Amino acid sequence: MARDIPIGNGRLLVNFDRQYHIRDIYFPHVGKENHTDGHRFGMGVWADGEFSWVHDTWQIRQEYDEETLVTHVLLENKPLGLSILCRDAVDFHEDVLVREFVIRNALDRGRQVRLFFHNDFHISETEVGDTAYYDPATKAIIHYKGPRWFLVNACSEGKPAGLDQYAVGKKETAGAEGTWRDAEDGVLSGNAVVQGEVDSVGAVHCSVPPKGESTVYAWMAAGTDYAQVDTREGSSDAPGPHSELLAPVGQRGAERPRGTPARDTGRVQAQPSHPQDTDR
Repeated sequence: MARDIPIGNGRLLVNFDRQYHIRDIYFPHVGKENHTDGHRFGMGVWADGEFSWVHDTWQIRQEYDEETLVTHVLLENKPLGLSILCRDAVDFHEDVLVREFVIRNALDRGRQVRLFFHNDFHISETEVGDTAYYDPATKAIIHYKGPRWFLVNACSEGKPAGLDQYAVGKKETAGAEGTWRDAEDGVLSGNAVVQGEVDSVGAVHCSVPPKGESTVYAWMAAGTDYAQVDTREGSSDAPGPHSELLAPVGQRGAERPRGTPARDTGRVQAQPSHPQDTDR
């Protein structure tokens, strides 16, 4: 399948397909080590007791913000009365994919909306020997194998960084379809660690006012160890990133906003709380 909107910084390259799936994650070299192996990372939406995958029932329009490598993707589901403006960028200096989702409610009543993010890593281009776990220190899901680590996290605007729901599980083995199935009732199991052929789903909850909007931030950090993907700025309670690279052209300052992923390898890092990877 064609890759419609690629974004990157020379070390981390993320490609989306026409259905707004993440299809390729190259790191640390563009064109080498595709950590999806072409498998798709899907996005789902739960509202009013109904769940849908974006690729199934949503209208999708994809382009870039003018004169940027920031995506501008509009998702619409008219029967559900929701639209989502999505903007994605890879940080210039850090190997972090930053994502913003502005959820707009067309109805005259408030709604509870949940966004689900499915992660189907095939680290180093194979599913064998991967580990996925929920990390309480960062309140994120981490996938790793050897010197390749990926942290996936999210939050709604104004709330501390951290997933509201999570699950990791088996895939592509013994008849297991994948953890994405766990999302389809709007409630994740909370299973915390799996090794082998694994995938994961994280979810964020938000309240959307009548005829109003709410914003959700998500981010994925890539690195060679836990310290490099720990995106906290001295506190696990730091808010989620609204990086200046997502600001409109002409409104970008030199100072990095508080909460934007930053990995200063000179600072004291929290000790990792990951399990031993016994599959390697």
